[in-house]
Amino acid sequence: MRSIGAWLEETRGDGRRRRLTTAGGVVVGLVFAWVHWAGFVLGGAIVSLVQPTIRRGLLVGLGFGLVSVVAFTAWLAMVGVLDTYLEMGQVIAVSVVIPPGAALLGSLVRGLR
Repeated sequence: MRSIGAWLEETRGDGRRRRLTTAGGVVVGLVFAWVHWAGFVLGGAIVSLVQPTIRRGLLVGLGFGLVSVVAFTAWLAMVGVLDTYLEMGQVIAVSVVIPPGAALLGSLVRGLR
């Protein structure tokens, strides 16, 4: 039975596998974030763990947070309430800052392994 560390090292070394795992982490993070804000932290952690360097892990984690904001905005547009959302003032600031901040926090886990 292989250890998680060995699996992570193999994934970090294989570009295709790393991209697939990162995409899967984005999906898992978005699904969990739909239910609870901690999904942003989880998504940031998942996508950063498979990156070859800590710096890249942080950048990909931040990218996951930004993708989350874009996905939320797209969802608002699809259901037809984007105009109302854009008129809400401080709510916009909070909802734009929390996903990247939480994802960046989660991506700090890359520094542990």
